[in-house]
Amino acid sequence: MLRGQITLLLQSAVQTLVSAGELSDAVLEVAIEVTDTKTPEHGDYACPFALSATKRAGKPPRVIAELLKQTLLDSEEGSLFAVIDIAGPGFLNLRLKPEAIANYVPVVLELGDKLSSAKTASQPKGRRINVEFVSVNPNGPITVGSGRGAAFGDTLSRVFAAAGDEVDREYYINDGVNSEQMRLFAESVRAHSLSLPVPENGYKGEYVLDVAHQVQALHPDSASHTDSGWWQSMSQELMIERQRTDLGTFGIRFDRWFSEQSLHDNGKVAEALDHLKANGSADSECHSFEIVREGKTETLQQKPEECGPLWLRSTRWGDDKDRVLTRSDGRPAYIAADVAYLQNKLGDRAYEKAYLILGPDHHGYIPRMYAACQALGYPLSRFEIIIFQIVRFVKDGNPAPMRKRDGNIYELRDLISELGANIAPKSDKEEQLRIGADVSRFFYLMRSHDSHMDFDIDLATKQSDENPVFYAQYAHARICSVLAKAQTELGIDSSSPLQFDPSLLVNPRELALIKKILDLPNEVRRCASDYGVHRLTTYAVELARTYHYFYDGCRVVQADQPELSRARAAVCQAARFALKSTFDLLGVSAPERMDRAEVAAE
Repeated sequence: MLRGQITLLLQSAVQTLVSAGELSDAVLEVAIEVTDTKTPEHGDYACPFALSATKRAGKPPRVIAELLKQTLLDSEEGSLFAVIDIAGPGFLNLRLKPEAIANYVPVVLELGDKLSSAKTASQPKGRRINVEFVSVNPNGPITVGSGRGAAFGDTLSRVFAAAGDEVDREYYINDGVNSEQMRLFAESVRAHSLSLPVPENGYKGEYVLDVAHQVQALHPDSASHTDSGWWQSMSQELMIERQRTDLGTFGIRFDRWFSEQSLHDNGKVAEALDHLKANGSADSECHSFEIVREGKTETLQQKPEECGPLWLRSTRWGDDKDRVLTRSDGRPAYIAADVAYLQNKLGDRAYEKAYLILGPDHHGYIPRMYAACQALGYPLSRFEIIIFQIVRFVKDGNPAPMRKRDGNIYELRDLISELGANIAPKSDKEEQLRIGADVSRFFYLMRSHDSHMDFDIDLATKQSDENPVFYAQYAHARICSVLAKAQTELGIDSSSPLQFDPSLLVNPRELALIKKILDLPNEVRRCASDYGVHRLTTYAVELARTYHYFYDGCRVVQADQPELSRARAAVCQAARFALKSTFDLLGVSAPERMDRAEVAAE
């Protein structure tokens, strides 16, 4: 908000200088960046534009900086600035007048929990987009490895929505009837249910037994069902419900669970393949042969149904090899449904852009799907695959393989339950799940999705300022405690619009907190641009730290200074909105009471 306003003022100043002939129009190609100063003593914000533009302008950076400084001060908004200094080789250091900062507090209070969605004049129009993530095969549960992709995909979807996009969250169910994995899974469930030998290469995990027991409970006559299709349908339905429940505990709700099999049933796979054949992107290796008929030699072509497999000529678009779309017996290969699904998103449902979030073992999937997108006739700008990297769990400073003692996989539900139980052993199950989900999501999101990360189990279970989740949540609870005290002792009701005098907010700690609050919309736009949603966890911790710094130096509830108390209560409420909005983006709860906050209250 404030940073955005300063950026617009700088852009206007550059345009003014170009129009006046003081700077070459080549400098308009240089991005204007407004950063924090290295120390508060240098001002509120810094701008390195003069250094970046010096070659295009053909002028020394300090000359450009001087031109910018004077243009800013001479503009209608020049009264916002207390001081503009030129530092070093040409940095502009901008110090604002206190009222230029404090006057934004009423704006924040009006926005409330919608602070993260605050728009700017230069913000582009929102898009209608599809975000597919998790999409674990329905033959197993959500693992702790998939948990990272789940947290990332959900938060990125929330960020896109806050940035103005219309977002559909989607889970793709790999339930094709020709899936060998699903056949084996169903046979394994049946074997466990009926005490039969598990098939070779079958599934033996604890979760398979759970599904088998559910089948028995729901269908006591299950032994009478000899149809493999019945067992596959029942096993799949129960496993999908398990996935849905676990993701719900993790705070994730999908707008659509899309069935792969529906593409086959509705003829969409055949349609997509016909489309590729018609535009020349796919063909079969048909052969010609000669026969002698009535003394004459004739050349005949194989009929299409007699030709070999259908190939997507994906090497035309940079894939390392062409891909088989249908096998020799005519059955569609796995990628055929993927092509039809992409056509469904970009063609049938006409999303402006489709995002697909995949784990680290799917790098080879990228070139073939990008080739499929272009083969279908769509520009790559409408489809993007985002890969998240491996998460490693660490305990006592050493890698902690997340597998159970019996060799079973470690599920996301196990992580949530165990973290919650260790952190709050005296709480009820529901509260433990909330705490476990909060901590899990926050820790998964603390590092960039495109880098490997260590999930520190010991740190995650600490109930101290060292734990970043609790540190940020404590700040929110402390704010709630302070606001409750302000209402009890001074009758300041923060639940209704506060009337206060912004000119009273001149303390550097107050102004630092307000500036940090105002950075949230900017952080959202940055995250939506480069998908770096990990910055939101950093922002939450920095905002909490800035609030604690304010709290330690600016007493809020003062009976002898009611007007100052009201103004500072307004800042507290603005900080609460910013923290709550950030937690909402992260999918983390915002507790209003925590033990440490109660002890530390004024």
